[in-house]
Amino acid sequence: MSPGHTRLLAGVVLAALGLFFGFWLTDSFLILFASGAVLAMSALGLGVVVGWAGEISLAQAGLTGTACYLTGYAVRADGWGWSFLPGVVVGVVVAMAISVIVALPTSKVSGIYLMLLTLGLQIALERAVFSRPDLGGGEQFVRISRPQPFGISLESERAFFFFTLVILAGVLLALALFRDSRHGRALLAVRTNRKAAASLGISPWRYKVLAFAVAGALAGLAGALQGPMFRTVPNLAQFVEFQSLFYLAVPVLAGFESLWATVVVAMMFSVVPQIFEAVKLSPSLLAGGALMAGLMLGRRGIGGVVIDALNSRTIRAQLEHRG
Repeated sequence: MSPGHTRLLAGVVLAALGLFFGFWLTDSFLILFASGAVLAMSALGLGVVVGWAGEISLAQAGLTGTACYLTGYAVRADGWGWSFLPGVVVGVVVAMAISVIVALPTSKVSGIYLMLLTLGLQIALERAVFSRPDLGGGEQFVRISRPQPFGISLESERAFFFFTLVILAGVLLALALFRDSRHGRALLAVRTNRKAAASLGISPWRYKVLAFAVAGALAGLAGALQGPMFRTVPNLAQFVEFQSLFYLAVPVLAGFESLWATVVVAMMFSVVPQIFEAVKLSPSLLAGGALMAGLMLGRRGIGGVVIDALNSRTIRAQLEHRG
């Protein structure tokens, strides 16, 4: 089965599942799956940095939280009072700018040093942004209204679930086109062999900065959707340094070969702990187990295992048909 056919099959299956869940699930599960879609957006951005650029970031939760609080303040009546779209633009631009700034030293530092640098950024964002009561609301409940794109009400959980799916589909399409473009191929070449890429006139530094820009933009988009999704700004515990490991565990377990695998794993991370709440399945245990499983599976992760299984089945079917 060709990569194009595999992507099409995955898209059709997940679209069918999305329609099924959207029309048959209760409101409580719809908000969980919408949360999974938002997590997938941020995790997909992190996958560009880790899987495509060969670097690592421990600041994705901080970037997502920063965009969440800034967008929330921008659209609140007691904040700037903007409409939703300009508020989203602010969150995305700020998160992307911060991500690009932290990526600038990648020409001199990499590996563990960049990991420590991004961890420092995460902690700095927690101290500088999350501690501000005017952004996070402090102990008060801050209401954030849901947008009405093209006059369509998103007040119901079902409507907002489909809204997040449409945005996620757009993100997947954009990333697939980017990966198949010359810039995407250049980024993958940098990850494979930095010196060889440089000999071909590809600047490893510029493309690593580009990868961080993409990750920041998707973190900003995910953060901008958090407030309307919950109708308030989430508690800062949702974006502390441990959550960056939780975000990292999603693409590591899914692998960096399949965008769809990242979506599926993100949905599992959002829904499974709630299903097994009675047995006290800790998100910490889930993230830790996912990281270990991802390391054992290798960079192709679960997505690579599924793709290999589908290809093997196709080959067997062809051989049986010829026989």
